[in-house]
Amino acid sequence: MTESDAYVALNLVPSLGGATVRAGIERFGSATAMLSAGERELSLVRGIGRVRAAEIASALSSADWRAQRERAASSRVTIVTPVDPEYPEALRSIHAPPLALYVAGDPACLSSPTVAMVGTRAPTLYGREQARNFAYRLALSGLTVVSGLARGIDTEAAEGALRAKCRTIAVIGAALDRLYPPENRELARRIVAAGGAVVSEYPFGRSADRQTFPMRNRIISGLCPGVVCVEAGVTSGTLITADHAMEQGRAVMAIPGRVSDPSALGCIKLLQQGARLVACPEDVLDELSSLPALRAAAPSPAPRFATSNAQRQRPEPSRELHAAPPAPQKPRPKLSPEETKIIDCLKRDGTSTPDSIAIATALPARVVGPLLLALEMKCLVKRLPDGQCELARRAREAV
Repeated sequence: MTESDAYVALNLVPSLGGATVRAGIERFGSATAMLSAGERELSLVRGIGRVRAAEIASALSSADWRAQRERAASSRVTIVTPVDPEYPEALRSIHAPPLALYVAGDPACLSSPTVAMVGTRAPTLYGREQARNFAYRLALSGLTVVSGLARGIDTEAAEGALRAKCRTIAVIGAALDRLYPPENRELARRIVAAGGAVVSEYPFGRSADRQTFPMRNRIISGLCPGVVCVEAGVTSGTLITADHAMEQGRAVMAIPGRVSDPSALGCIKLLQQGARLVACPEDVLDELSSLPALRAAAPSPAPRFATSNAQRQRPEPSRELHAAPPAPQKPRPKLSPEETKIIDCLKRDGTSTPDSIAIATALPARVVGPLLLALEMKCLVKRLPDGQCELARRAREAV
């Protein structure tokens, strides 16, 4: 077994996230050593504890990584782990980096200059037009457009990049053999055929659910120095992607819409919180080039697949565009008054149960649970194995 195989095996245990595995590797020295550790040793890993150790040890002992490798080989899928050279550097520094990436297509495009485009599954005609236009022109400018292959804006963004005969990336919230939504299977094939990639962190057999989509959003934003939000309602999953982007130090941009249009309210909210208003693709390029780590790295045309001789002579895009901005430039996450109360409570009291938080903040217990989940998604609060909560390390610097 190689170290890469060990990562594939660890990824087969749903309850083991990137942060916990990172803690395990720090303790044992390698993924292979963590995989062979017993229940007692696993119980000492931060994030596992005695309660979960037996369950995880049993799951690891039966993790069939060989079957995953064989299925990948027969499906022409590349499995990329953190010890493989194809693993994108941009994902190494995010919270809970994926343990494995199942890539249909070219893994090299994951390390190309990128920009994410996200939005509602039920866009207006205006939103569809803007998504296609922005994606088309940004792709021609040398950026690989990253989206989620969902209905609506994600689909339009991919179509715009393909119309420009450029590559694009789709990060999906299910296994590659459980592609969702099913009507986008042909679009996924076209993405791969055009030199792009369809990517998932989930092993073969994992279907989409309410948890997988929010989790994949951190990969969409993590791959890119900037995220463009096209249309979104006030409860849209697009705002989760924007939250991840802010936590990761990425630029958040939003296309304005009509204030009377419900599908524009999410973008308006982002603009009120400090997102960059972008009215044309040139505004996106200007925002990306203004980032401290990216300055002087203006994008040039990406590889195309039906080009003239003049176009083939253009230089390859600079990989400096892919670097994340330095930590001091990260915008502060926007918190509601209730979320601020919980953060202040955890700052003051340290580790605490949801019931204790409800008492200390005078918030109803039925409200505290959803608020804690929202703060977890923003990577500001960490839930411990015994059910208690504590402030995440990054939150101490961000809020």
